[in-house]
Amino acid sequence: MLKHVADGVLVHESEFIQSNCTVVQGRDGVLLVDPGITVNEMAAIADDLRELGQGVVAGFSTHPDWDHVLWHPDFGSPPDRGSRCLGIRRHAVRHPDAIPRP
Repeated sequence: MLKHVADGVLVHESEFIQSNCTVVQGRDGVLLVDPGITVNEMAAIADDLRELGQGVVAGFSTHPDWDHVLWHPDFGSPPDRGSRCLGIRRHAVRHPDAIPRP
């Protein structure tokens, strides 16, 4: 569940480990920062965004640790940001079974 923390900023805290996904709303859609950890969490974030009528226009990983570079197909295929993380995220998109499940 996304929680409103400031104007245009929503956060989801993972139940799996203490990690946050940050959603920054813009006029064309959202920037998704460190998009989530488990398949169910990421699907729930995608559902929340759909309910808000917001699409993902960009993804950003703050650093290349595994819990910051995962992606879910329901987020779509926006351009990635954070060049060190691109290869890891692309691998996760191609191999969704690698996403941990609690």
